Amino acid sequence: MFFNNLNIKPGLYVVSTPIGNLKDISKRAVEVLNNSNYILCEDTRVTFKLLKYLNIKKKLVSYYSFNEKKKISGVIKSLKNRNILSLVCDAGTPTLSDPGNILISKCYDLNINVYPIPGPSAITCAISISGFQGNFYFSGFLPKKKKEIEKYLNKLKIVKGNLVFFFPARDLEKNSRFFLNIFPNSNFLIAREMTKIYETYIRDKMENLKKYINANNKGETTFIINNILDEKKTINLDQEIRLLLGKMSSKDISEYLSNKLEIKRKSIYQRIIKLNE
Repeated sequence: MFFNNLNIKPGLYVVSTPIGNLKDISKRAVEVLNNSNYILCEDTRVTFKLLKYLNIKKKLVSYYSFNEKKKISGVIKSLKNRNILSLVCDAGTPTLSDPGNILISKCYDLNINVYPIPGPSAITCAISISGFQGNFYFSGFLPKKKKEIEKYLNKLKIVKGNLVFFFPARDLEKNSRFFLNIFPNSNFLIAREMTKIYETYIRDKMENLKKYINANNKGETTFIINNILDEKKTINLDQEIRLLLGKMSSKDISEYLSNKLEIKRKSIYQRIIKLNE
């Protein structure tokens, strides 16, 4: 079905793989994997299942965070010999909270070609169906200790945008107290088991988060906090709007307060509608 492509140049290929549904693999990813001398992967058992589905037989080399530094010299030597190597993670786009960045930096230092093979990512998948506007910030995995979680989230509170987190589904109960305390006025999205049979998407107000805690939930969760308005600005916004209602049009109020409070006009306009109900 897939044939060797002599146009694939020697170098390191960072190959995105499905986050669940194996049909999401791209034709180009299959082509690169099929032409690789060998494939660097987090868990050889996971990647073996993907290759078996694609009917590809290639040497797999375990390459994860705890052995990355140890194996770099051998990988670099292979790349210098003009081999084609692929780097994959267990699911999604490599190096996003996964190993590989040290190797890639070393390749740039030594003028070894690095090529991205784009594809699935839990981050962009969740953002695309969130309905949240504005920029997003990938916050990665939360720390394990409670004090570190609180410290980390308090630092992120100043980032106005959509905060994207990874954590095991079973940790929602532990993390919920911090989300509720630090982002009480935000909305959230839970994306769990994306592209799989039991995929689940929940969007709601933070005050309702505890309704969705389930000890039986398994797998990884991508969690988005729509951290657009902080509490102080929300209170100020309602007060400012009420002072101007009847004196200016909704459009003019939105434009005026957008410049004054550094809030998006659309958010202000939606608040005006809410207050007029």
